[in-house]
Amino acid sequence: MKVFKGKIWAAIGSLMDHAGTASTTKSSSLAAAVPDRALLADIEAAIERCTGSSSGGGANDDRHVHEILFLVSNAPGAITFLSRRITARLEAARAPAAALRSLLLVHRLLRSGDRYFEQDFRGLWASRELRVDAPRCSCSPLATAGSVVHYASAGTAAVASGACAFVHGYSAYLEERMQWVINQAGNLEPVRKPPPPDHDAAKLPPPPSSSASSSTSSHDASAETLLFKLAMCQRLLDLAIQLLPDNNTSASAAARSAFGIVLRESFKVYDAFAEGVDVMLLLLSRSLAGLSKPSRVTAHEILKKACAQTPELKEFYHKCKRSNASSKSLEYPLVRVVTPAHAFAMEMEPVTMIPIPEEDGCLQEEKVEAKAGAEAIDGGRGSSFAHKMETTISTVWVEFDDEDRKLITADDDHSLKAVQPS
Repeated sequence: MKVFKGKIWAAIGSLMDHAGTASTTKSSSLAAAVPDRALLADIEAAIERCTGSSSGGGANDDRHVHEILFLVSNAPGAITFLSRRITARLEAARAPAAALRSLLLVHRLLRSGDRYFEQDFRGLWASRELRVDAPRCSCSPLATAGSVVHYASAGTAAVASGACAFVHGYSAYLEERMQWVINQAGNLEPVRKPPPPDHDAAKLPPPPSSSASSSTSSHDASAETLLFKLAMCQRLLDLAIQLLPDNNTSASAAARSAFGIVLRESFKVYDAFAEGVDVMLLLLSRSLAGLSKPSRVTAHEILKKACAQTPELKEFYHKCKRSNASSKSLEYPLVRVVTPAHAFAMEMEPVTMIPIPEEDGCLQEEKVEAKAGAEAIDGGRGSSFAHKMETTISTVWVEFDDEDRKLITADDDHSLKAVQPS
């Protein structure tokens, strides 16, 4: 009996030890998931150093950005705290300069973080934990302090409106920039959102595929990917063109730093766009018949937009070279202007390369007119003959005897000499 009770107590003790170990492990994992308060305080202090009034967008800010990235990498949940704190600062900012510094910090974190940080940062933006469309800076010439209204001068109002316009333009650029990633080559690449899952289609068996159908589908997929990239390049370049600061705004160090980043990114985006246009023209000239109609329409729209955008981009870069907002040491790309002749040629390409069916109205009218013209030409020469006629001439030899010769008068003798036998 004593031996039996001893075994029972030993079993209970082992269970209690196992439960204690499990609770300790669970509490340690929870402690690891929740960042330490000291770490969060360090992140908050680094954010203050990057977005405070003393921040000027120089090398010291880069050092603070790397400090934030180092602190966040030590705690998995710290990036959520970082996103919320930046959003709160952006929403609380009333001056354009304060909002601009918060947006600039987001842009620098997006560029300086590794691939995993960038993915998590964009995921928090997609879930609205991080919001860059939240600047509420007031650009009114009336600055109120309590019940007293102070009327600002016209020059101050112009500076405020220009800075506020730059902040809102920069916010729109970052909204679009969040849909791009930096690939392994260091270039910007747009990210395509995955389509929503279709549960009904998932239940159906996959259709039988042949080599021809699979090659056609892969061809369409590559063409759609290329067209999507070109359209995204045009959208980001449009926002960059509208962001050129005026002379008053360019006096801000943060504005110059933000515009410098946007300008350097536009160089890479334009290089990708120019290369993609060359591939698209080659694709359309060689295999236009294999493209779907929506893809051809999208390609033509991209070319039409490029006819208006490339001259604007070229002029934008010329203005940047003369502006004080950009560095003089930048190497600007050579912009190739797309003319309307390119778009018109691509619109005519389906007519010259793809066989047009007989029921096409324009082609039928041309055939009818050509037929009518041919009939009008042949009408003067006898249009009742539908085919070429051949005439056969036969020769008949006639022999005369002596009695017949006597009946012929002398006047008709000259007409019979040709038929007399030799």
